[in-house]
Amino acid sequence: MRRMLPLVLLLCAQAAPAEDWLYLTYPGDTPLKIGRDYLNKPSDWDKVLKLNKVKNEYVLPVHTRIRIPVELLKVTPAPVTVSHVEGNVRVKPDGGTFRPLAVGDKLTGGETVLTGPRSFAGFVLADGSKLTQQASSKLSFGRLAAYGKTGMVATELDLENGRIEAGASKQIGPAGGFKVRTPVAVAGLRGTAFRLNVSDDGKVLRNEVLEGIVGIDAQDREVQVKAAEGTVTEQGKAPEAPRPLLPAPSAQGIPTHLVALPLNFAWPGMPDAKGWRAQVAADPGFQKILLDSEGSQPSAQWEAAPPDGHYFLRIRAVDTAGLEGLNTDLAFDLDARPLPPQALAPKADERSYQEQVTFSWAAAPEAQGYVLQIAPNGDFAPGQTVERRLEAVLSATEKLAPGQYEWRLASLDESGQAHGWGAARGVRVQPLPNPPKADTRTENGQAEFAWSAAGAAASYDVEIARRADFASLEGKLHVTETKAAASLKPGRYHWRIRALEADGQAGPWSRPAALVMPPEAPGDIRVNVSIGVLSITWQGNAPAYRLEFARDANFEVPLFNHREEVTHTRLATPEPGQYWVRVIALSETGSRGGQSKPVSFTIDRWQ
Repeated sequence: MRRMLPLVLLLCAQAAPAEDWLYLTYPGDTPLKIGRDYLNKPSDWDKVLKLNKVKNEYVLPVHTRIRIPVELLKVTPAPVTVSHVEGNVRVKPDGGTFRPLAVGDKLTGGETVLTGPRSFAGFVLADGSKLTQQASSKLSFGRLAAYGKTGMVATELDLENGRIEAGASKQIGPAGGFKVRTPVAVAGLRGTAFRLNVSDDGKVLRNEVLEGIVGIDAQDREVQVKAAEGTVTEQGKAPEAPRPLLPAPSAQGIPTHLVALPLNFAWPGMPDAKGWRAQVAADPGFQKILLDSEGSQPSAQWEAAPPDGHYFLRIRAVDTAGLEGLNTDLAFDLDARPLPPQALAPKADERSYQEQVTFSWAAAPEAQGYVLQIAPNGDFAPGQTVERRLEAVLSATEKLAPGQYEWRLASLDESGQAHGWGAARGVRVQPLPNPPKADTRTENGQAEFAWSAAGAAASYDVEIARRADFASLEGKLHVTETKAAASLKPGRYHWRIRALEADGQAGPWSRPAALVMPPEAPGDIRVNVSIGVLSITWQGNAPAYRLEFARDANFEVPLFNHREEVTHTRLATPEPGQYWVRVIALSETGSRGGQSKPVSFTIDRWQ
């Protein structure tokens, strides 16, 4: 244990106590009886008689104070009992190794106790004094001694860093006392309520007095610290002048019945407070601290919470010197179990593309059922909220009109009572726009698409493919108007359309529709009449052609037609006269495509 500096804090400044203990005689007292009850060696009674100048060793004056030197008194162990353990608390006996500290353990001296973050320990001393070791602290137990039946108990502790709070019983002198050594001070305490806080580097001690008076003597300067005052002492410096502790804060607005987690408290602020400390304990004396929080705002929140039950909240302000003020204590009930189930779907602010929305959640321990609420706003006002009380199922489906909603869940206990609500989630019901009704037409190698506007649509996708599965696209269009055009080669196609909203969410595709691009008009028509044979050739890429013959250029008096799947034909010559011929391209389905310009030819005589 490292060397502690010689700053001494004494409760109620007074002269150093005498070395003798005073015993008040009662009728029937004898030297032998007193020696047997109080002296380490009963035979030392002779020394007591001589010290008190008692002439008759067989007769003791009644109601007379007898001085007994402290060094002659019986000294017996005064073990400390562990009354509370919360979190990670370990103890190491002198010369041993660390092990978990347990309630009921007896500390006889030489032990070191470490508390981890969010961990606490409570102790009851042999004289009834109560001590709590706060989180992240190192406390060692030194001399723990009782002086027989005198009621005097000597307790010596070493606080290397961290915080302790104590309610010390009235100490009986001259040998009894409660001392806490720190790297900055040795605190001698007699019948007071106090706090000690040693900084992490061990160079600053903060002391706050809640009851009694503490005298602080350091660097040849003594100050008196009264109840509701505190002081700061830095290593190597005289104690600062005591300053008033900040008053107890107001508990206005703090709930006393909590049905939801996390634990959340808020209270009014106050001037001069730079920070706040809040604690939760299982007992009104705050010996069994469960939770501790320090922050800059007048509020505290704990995600992890104790089981449902009756608890106590303590809050206090922290001033600019780091001194913690007077306490405000408040009892409250926690009734949050069973906890709300964990919401699974829809995810937060998810969009549902169908009016049938399925809500799902994970099972909550101890829940006998669930309550689902759905509202068009976050206040879940009566009359606007859909509420479903469900058995131990893990999903429910509701039909909701398009719009924005908030939903939340609570668990039911065995009596059917709903406990705290889980966090609300948003869900937007907005089915995607249906495929618009569309039509097409073809002209001069262009396919033109047109459709009606779809509600809430901001743009449209058009896909064109040779195959109905659209595995390979011949064209893909994205437009904001209700029409589009694409240049396509002659042939058979499939096309489809879908609407997209402003956020890029796309509706379903329409059913594939067939599209036939007619072949282009044949060209370079050539006619040759020779030896009774009419030969005609042309240029084109259609699957088939139809040759139409007429007596006039407008084909008002058609004569006959001829079909051909190649780009030439041979026919018998008709009777002499003037004729016109045109070639029409045919698609795969036989539909009419482009047609050539009429070409005239003459049969002069029978061939």
